[in-house]
Parts: sequence; structure tokens; C-alpha cells
Amino acid sequence: MKRLRDSIDAKYFKVCVYAGATVLVTAVAMMLLYLSGGLWAKIWGVFIAVLKPLIIGIVFWYLLSPLVSWFEKLFTKNGPKKWAKGVAVLLTYLLILVALIVLILVIVLTMYKSFSAISIDGIKALFSSMADEIQDFGKMIQDKLMETGLPINKITSIFGALVSGIAGFFTQLLFGIIFSVYFLLDGKMIANYFRRLLLALIGEKNDESMARFFGDVDQVFSGYVRGEFLDALIVGVITTLILQLAGVPSAVVVGLLTGLGNLIPYFGPVIGYITVIIVCVPVGAWTKLVIGIVLIAVIMFVDGNIINPKLLSNAVEVHALLVVAALIAGGVIGGLVGMVVAVPVAALLKLQVDRFLEKKEKQRES
Repeated sequence: MKRLRDSIDAKYFKVCVYAGATVLVTAVAMMLLYLSGGLWAKIWGVFIAVLKPLIIGIVFWYLLSPLVSWFEKLFTKNGPKKWAKGVAVLLTYLLILVALIVLILVIVLTMYKSFSAISIDGIKALFSSMADEIQDFGKMIQDKLMETGLPINKITSIFGALVSGIAGFFTQLLFGIIFSVYFLLDGKMIANYFRRLLLALIGEKNDESMARFFGDVDQVFSGYVRGEFLDALIVGVITTLILQLAGVPSAVVVGLLTGLGNLIPYFGPVIGYITVIIVCVPVGAWTKLVIGIVLIAVIMFVDGNIINPKLLSNAVEVHALLVVAALIAGGVIGGLVGMVVAVPVAALLKLQVDRFLEKKEKQRES
């Protein structure tokens, strides 16, 4: 036994013990993770459930802060007032609510004006002439559903999931608005707290780098927001003018909704087409319907390939080619949300690369 112990190299023995212990600890950890998979899934679900409305709240905070600050400065011209911040937040949301109500009223009145042109007798005659086609269409849908093998309870569960998803979206939106109210009221305090936390983690010597980075984030995202709103305004005005000249009914409403829809990538043309259909079909303006759809398609093609990339490249200081590439990559990675944040994220990354190159070039010159 003593001879065996003497023949063992102490150094390599110690390495083997460490390696074996590492493998054993890793195996135990993997087993614990596997056994507690349900727990981690629940924790991840809770994290995502909190993260989504939190992101919505931060976006609203970022977008509404300038308006809240303007109201607050208006109230504190003659000195600071404790109620100024709260009243500024309240007025900001009241202003948004009034704008939404006016927009909804305009849409409802336009639809009412369009549909009021339809006579009941005309509807009856239309359905009578299409009775056979409607029956055949219903039978075709029924046959297709039977071919898929989906039972009725499965279809009901799909419909229930759709309703649940819509309800979840509005719930997240509500909590996002609540988060944004707290951010708008106590934004500076929250920002200072997280700044102290970051400084404790990365050290005081990186304070300047951190401040520069968040300055870059603000510059890029504010530029992106300005570019998107300017693009929506241009699209709305151009659509209104061209459709008005073409004689399309309710051209102002179509242009307004198309411009607002253009704030979300690829939503502008969809909303434009739907609005043109709503205002043209009830009055039987079939020629104007075709003209309106073609004109919106041309406007959206020009905007998507020339106007929007150029505006965003000027706003966030990146080449138009990078804007297009970022939109494609964002759509593949994150869908609609990925497309919304793709351009500012790409611009931020490019800005950091530029700073890195400038730093290396200065070091090389010195």
C-alpha cells in the first residue's frame, strides 16, 4: 500500500481529484435542473409576464417624458410646486385620451356615412342574388374543416386561445400604462437608483463610459422616434393629397389611418387597403376602390424603399442599406417587435463600433 502511494504523482492526483469533483458537481447540477424543470419554467413565465408590461411602461415613459416636462415647466414658471408633476402626467394622458376619442369618432362617422348609403332593399337583393354562392362557400368551409380532422372542441379551443391572447394583450397594455405613470412621476429617482446599482457593479472608474453609452442610447432611440413620426406624417399627407386628387371617398380619413398605421412596419398598407375598402364598397365606387388600392401600393413601395430608409438613416446616422438589412434581420429574429427595435439597435451597435475604431486609431497614432 505504501509502495502504491509513493508511486502516485501528488500533482497529477490533485488534478484528477479536481476534475472528478468538477464532473460530479456538474452532473448533480444538471440533474437538479432537470428535476426542477417545472419550477424554472414557472419562474421564467413569471419573469416574462412582468417583463412585457415593464417594457411597454418604459416605452411610454420615454415617449411621453418630453410632453410631461413641458407641462411641468409651464406650471413651475413662478416657482416649484409639489402638484406640478402629478397634474402634468394627468394632463398628458387626458390629451392622449381626447386624441383617441376624436380619432375613433372620425372613423365611426366616416363608416356611418359610407354604410348609410346602403339601402336595406339593396342588401336583400344582394344576398338573394348571392344565396347559392354563399351556400356553396359555407359547404366548402365545412368540407375543408372536415378534411383537416379538427373536432369541434378543438376549433372551440383555438377560438378560446385567440380570445385569451387578445385579453392578455390588453391586460399587459393596462399594466404597462400603470408602470409608465409611476415612471413619469418618479423617473429621476428610479434612474438614479439604477445608476448607483450599475456603478456598484462596474466600478466608479467606468462612470464616464456608462454615461456616454446611455447618452448614445438616448440619441439613437430619440432620432429613430423622430424619423418614424416624420415618415408617418409624410405618408399621411401624400396619401391624403393623391387620393383626394383621384376622387377617392373620405381621402382624409384614409390618409390619416394609413399614416398612423405606418408607425408599425408593414401595417400602413394593410390599414390603408382596409380603409379604402370600407369607404368605397358601401357606395359602390368600384373604380375608385381599384384606383385607391393601386395608389396606396405605389406610395408604400416608394416609402418602404426610398423615403423611410432615407429618413431613418438621417435620423439615426446610419446608411440606408443598414436600415433595410436591420429590418430584414429584425423581422426574422423577433417578428413585428424585432422590426420595430431593429433599426435603433443596429444604429447603437454601429455607433459603439465607430467609437471603438476611433479609440484604436488614436492609440495607433499616439
